Amino acid sequence: MALKRGIVELLNYDKNWEKEYKKEEELLKKVLKDKIIEIHHIGSTSIPGLLAKPVIDILIVIEDLNDINEVDDLLKNYDYENRGQQGVSDRYFFAKGPEDARTHYLHFTTKNSNTYYNQTYFKRYLMDHPSALKEYCDLKNKLAKKYSNERAKYTQGKNEFITNIVNLAKKEYND
Repeated sequence: MALKRGIVELLNYDKNWEKEYKKEEELLKKVLKDKIIEIHHIGSTSIPGLLAKPVIDILIVIEDLNDINEVDDLLKNYDYENRGQQGVSDRYFFAKGPEDARTHYLHFTTKNSNTYYNQTYFKRYLMDHPSALKEYCDLKNKLAKKYSNERAKYTQGKNEFITNIVNLAKKEYND
């Protein structure tokens, strides 16, 4: 399991992704201990039936993003690289694995942040609405064929759909 840089490779859902998540969750809990308030398997590998790039995305809620340097120090010996905020002010992004074959992405945020709701609501909505899941799967497939060597364009092509789903989810769940 790894994703080459810049390439869009979608695989059918694999139940082993949940096992990979659980294994990494266990490691992260040992390493980060009480820094973790919540931890969630997010992204396409967390949703049965969805095509996915073979990278495990993990959302980690911490008390304060100002603690990210301490988190960074704790993760350095576990092959994680702090990639900064990458244009998202309420999140820090870490990647695991060699640059040309990432295996895990960590998204550090705080409780009740936009990132927290966007990630958790998007997953919940797709799992609760099979027609939206199918529509997203079809879109991903179409974009992967069109932009197989242009991951940035593939990602941009999903943005409008994701925004619409998050907005629908916020109205529906409002919790």
